[in-house]
Amino acid sequence: MGTIERDSPVPLYHQLKTLIREQIESGLWRPGDRIPTEEELCRIYGISRSPVRQALKELVYEGVLVRRPGAGTFVSESPPHRVVPNLSIQLICSDPRWSELMAHIRQAWNAAHPSQPISFQVKVVSHSRLYDLLSAAIGSGTAPDAAMVDSVWVAGLARAGFLYSLEELDTRWKPSRYSQDLYPAFVRANSYQGKLYGLPVKADISLLWYRKDWLTQEGLLPPQDWDELLRVARHFLRPEVQEQYRYAYPLVFPGGGAGAETTVYTLMPFVWSAGGEVFEDGEVALDSPATRRALHFLRDLVVTHHVAPADVIRYREDTALRLFATGKAVMALGGSYEADRMHEISGWDPEEFQQRVGYTLPPSAPGEQPAPTIGGTSYVILRQSSQPQEVIKVLRFATDPAQVGVYYRDRLQILPNPSFNHLVSPETAPFLAWVAEHISLGRARPSIPEYVKVSRQLQVMFEKTFSDPIPIEVLTRRTAEFISVICDAPCRM
Repeated sequence: MGTIERDSPVPLYHQLKTLIREQIESGLWRPGDRIPTEEELCRIYGISRSPVRQALKELVYEGVLVRRPGAGTFVSESPPHRVVPNLSIQLICSDPRWSELMAHIRQAWNAAHPSQPISFQVKVVSHSRLYDLLSAAIGSGTAPDAAMVDSVWVAGLARAGFLYSLEELDTRWKPSRYSQDLYPAFVRANSYQGKLYGLPVKADISLLWYRKDWLTQEGLLPPQDWDELLRVARHFLRPEVQEQYRYAYPLVFPGGGAGAETTVYTLMPFVWSAGGEVFEDGEVALDSPATRRALHFLRDLVVTHHVAPADVIRYREDTALRLFATGKAVMALGGSYEADRMHEISGWDPEEFQQRVGYTLPPSAPGEQPAPTIGGTSYVILRQSSQPQEVIKVLRFATDPAQVGVYYRDRLQILPNPSFNHLVSPETAPFLAWVAEHISLGRARPSIPEYVKVSRQLQVMFEKTFSDPIPIEVLTRRTAEFISVICDAPCRM
């Protein structure tokens, strides 16, 4: 028989429930067999009666076991149904718009599977609190069936033992075949130790939004490198230009811990395009001339040239987007995932959006290639789920471009599947066609188990770039040393 792991994040009752199922599926206990009593199970597995009772209660409810008063608990003579009517899936996420997506998936699934209806119970929390709240729910045994998380969290959640790998849930389904219709960066981002743990929900790329109508009227081209970015931003510092268009800032972006992961997503392209890296060949390589060059440029934007406000360190995830969409900023560093929110906040219809808004890759270091961030959201299935095999079937359906592609297109979102691209064209969906064309150029943030802690150090580094007179050389060295300790990896000298 298997053992109970007391240090595991999976509750004791759920571990026992799984072990009992395994004994039945292996043939050790056959239909009609009497299983050990509660007292015997407590002694066999070294646990108290409470988790034993909970495990048996759920197995009886699911039809795996039957109780016979005065005789004991027996393996059911008739196998339970694998799919229960009106399957309710609990899910946690950080974006209210995902509730609408879940409603669409429920409707599409129920139309295609009338004998296996589903529903979703969606809990929405803020992005900055999602990781901690999910970890707390797992620790208390109250985790949902699934979560929608930033793909850079997948490796850490997998290493902690919180997630099912896709191979575990459906041995007939070949994740390698599924991966063939994913951009390679998204396969890497959702894998840990060679196994796929996340199902990507959507793809996005970092970019620079700009007011196309204003730049055109001023005879300016969208900036492609740092020099051009500074030149355009300084043009819009002129009082007479500000008076004409009545904006507040030439350039905005999240620049500190208040922006959480959005800060890293938005600003790492400056480091990458200069040739900087966080890790290289197993070493922490952040403390380099390239990183220092990028941070000096970013600091100068705020401190020396004043083309971006000093309070970028207090911007939350959507502050820059709101400023841009309400006409208070000329340019904003952000991501393609913001397009539908921009329509909502601004009130611009698609035609007006195309007239007013331009988008280009994040400006690169002079003479270098742009290095946008690519990212996305992924479904993961928690080990505390009582119905993981059923959940994976629904989520596979929910990530199939044939089922949800048109829905995504109509909401200016893109799937991480090349097969999605036939749904968009420069004529019918110019923005999405542009994203699809450039997404293969993107760089993914490090897909490592320690990423959440590494990201927090990068957020501090960027915040101090704008708010602390500490020399950049000292800042990059300290940040690299902290990351070295977190990841137990040497710093490159």
